[in-house]
Amino acid sequence: MQSEFKKLKKEIKDFIYKIAKKKYGEEIAKNIKTKLQNINGKTGQYYVPKELFQKRTSRSNRVIIPWKDVKDNNLTLEHLETFKGGVVVEFVNNDYWNENEKNNELFNELKSKLGSDESVSSMISIRNEDGVSASNKQREAFKKLNQENFYKKGNFIRRKTNISKDVNKGNDKIEGFIFVSIKGGQQDTIESHKGKEEKIFNPACEYASEKVVDDIEMVLNYFVLKSINENILSEEEKKDLQSLLDNSKKYLEERIYNVIDLKKNKPIFKGSLWDYVSNHPSLSFSDGKFLIDPIQVERIDLEDFGIPDKGNLKNIDLSHDEAVNKNRFYWDKENEQILSPTNPINVFWQRHYSNMLQQNFTLEEFFEKERERVKKREKILKKRK
Repeated sequence: MQSEFKKLKKEIKDFIYKIAKKKYGEEIAKNIKTKLQNINGKTGQYYVPKELFQKRTSRSNRVIIPWKDVKDNNLTLEHLETFKGGVVVEFVNNDYWNENEKNNELFNELKSKLGSDESVSSMISIRNEDGVSASNKQREAFKKLNQENFYKKGNFIRRKTNISKDVNKGNDKIEGFIFVSIKGGQQDTIESHKGKEEKIFNPACEYASEKVVDDIEMVLNYFVLKSINENILSEEEKKDLQSLLDNSKKYLEERIYNVIDLKKNKPIFKGSLWDYVSNHPSLSFSDGKFLIDPIQVERIDLEDFGIPDKGNLKNIDLSHDEAVNKNRFYWDKENEQILSPTNPINVFWQRHYSNMLQQNFTLEEFFEKERERVKKREKILKKRK
């Protein structure tokens, strides 16, 4: 199955590159190739301190997740253990000393895992987390850190030395459990990792297991295939495109998800990835004939994926129905795995301008806001007549 997937993935990318180069030139083709390579090859930094960030590596690598996100999403230890590359729960500022959590079994379990080599570990970070320049909260937490006698160079989190294989996966490749970066105010700056780049973590909100990585890629590749205008193809190329679409559909039909919203304790999706793709507004708005920007409701062509300027409003963005920065996590009962916001039933393509318009709304929320605005506008215009 895996070898068949790799073969299909290569065939899709080779076909897309061949058609793009033939019809739009080598520069556009290379831009498209890079965009598709970056689907899963790079992650954003989000809340990871720059000194600890892995610098945009694979989504399946080791991640860090703040304690508040664990609690807000009702994650259990069993859920956390399905972060296959390893996960470190981050107690930020006063989290570690929160008396309100003293009877929380998971909280106490995670506190006992400071610096652990297990698949689930924990650490203490004293850092800015809300963008406010004042550092009173951090300095208060730092006093508690000193009272525990934790602030020692040997406790600073870092990669272990003399490890060259799979350095970005597994908590057994790192040691220590302290990160401190206190700046702002009239007092001294305190930095445990000043001038150092340990490259330890990706953000958990960008995580995907290796199989989920494959599924994300197939969903987005299918959308790209549907952006190819058949009018630019020869008869032989049309046959090749249809074969790739058919094989992709077969793959998507076989990938079943049963997703539970852990925070609300309710199901949100049950079915195949084909169900998701075929019913997504990107395709359903055209009755499956071609790819559409669901917000501007205009066709997206293959050439558009090669727009080089990221600031160009017509540039194509990898978009999420539910914003990544909401830090929501889900449980897939079918495959017994954790899903971050970066999962195959939450991704699609749209123009950069549409992404800006959508902001933190889901597509359905945005559509509802649009309906409300249209009603208000019509009411005002009727009064003016």
